[in-house]
Amino acid sequence: MSMMQNLSAVADFFIRTSDGNLLGKVVAVLLALILFGAVFMLRRRIVALVIAAAKKLTHKSPAAAGIIDCFTKPLVGLCVLLAGYGALGILLAGFGVSQPRFISQLARAGVILLAAWGLLKASGPAVAAVRGGKGVLSETLAAFLSRIAQVIIAALAAVMVMDIFEYDVTGIITGLGIVGLAFSLAAQDTASNFIGGVVIIADKPFAVGDWIQTSTLEGVVEDISLRSTRIRTFKDALVVVSNSSLSADEIINWSRMSKRRVEMALGFAYSTPRETLQRAVEGIRELLAADENVVDPVTVAFNEFGESSLNVTVSYFIKQTGYADYIREKEKLNFKIMAFCEEIGASFAFPSRTVYLEKGKNPEDSL
Repeated sequence: MSMMQNLSAVADFFIRTSDGNLLGKVVAVLLALILFGAVFMLRRRIVALVIAAAKKLTHKSPAAAGIIDCFTKPLVGLCVLLAGYGALGILLAGFGVSQPRFISQLARAGVILLAAWGLLKASGPAVAAVRGGKGVLSETLAAFLSRIAQVIIAALAAVMVMDIFEYDVTGIITGLGIVGLAFSLAAQDTASNFIGGVVIIADKPFAVGDWIQTSTLEGVVEDISLRSTRIRTFKDALVVVSNSSLSADEIINWSRMSKRRVEMALGFAYSTPRETLQRAVEGIRELLAADENVVDPVTVAFNEFGESSLNVTVSYFIKQTGYADYIREKEKLNFKIMAFCEEIGASFAFPSRTVYLEKGKNPEDSL
């Protein structure tokens, strides 16, 4: 600002001494061009120095650097705006023309819009920094609060710009209140969806990236907005669910599992000796308990006499909860169980049925 004031003083000096002749106008044009050209060429350098100074002052805050970087482009625009405003003022003074009030209003509105631009970009990092920590809903909560902050910033910027151009802001706000009341009565579903979104954020049943299941669908949460939640199903279809219906539904969050259960039944042939079957049960139990990825409780028991097999129930938990890791670990353990049973001579049964024919009777006689 001091550079701009000095150039204005020089321009005024030449204008006064030239008694309104051509020299004063030429000097005014040259000074305006020098001011605007110098600032325009050095705008990125100037902003870089300002950003570096701001980061140096806030070096103790880890999140401050990210927030400050969001103002880089708005500050570049501010430099160009102020340079253009100053150059135009010098030029108009050189030609003896008073500056129109509209130009001042445009400049002030431009400053407000550039500031709003920077604040909108910084809302996300700022909300994340204020929230801090890594909660279950950290990503979701940051996105939700960032959207609310952006709406507030945009609304305030619009009101301030309208006030600069002398619009009746009070009347507009009152009118918006009446229209908003009528609109809210006609848009109860939207209001209920908004409340549902607030309930989801407050209750924290799931976060972005979680694998959830409701009464109607199952998939991974991609986004949570004020109105709806986007869920990507395992068939790669994107489903948009209203927050009101989702908050009222039963939700299973599979991503919150600390361990995953495996249940299966092993059928051994009826020809298997009792000692071999007992050894198989005990050996499978020890095999599972010794595995580093298996979590207690481990249950292996001779459960029942089936129609064509001696059934052994196997139930245990593994640490891997992701589907791909879960399947790989389960496969590895199945091969271990199979190898152990082959080693001790315990053969698995397959569905079979024995038919007995009474001697001396023709089966066709009974038809």
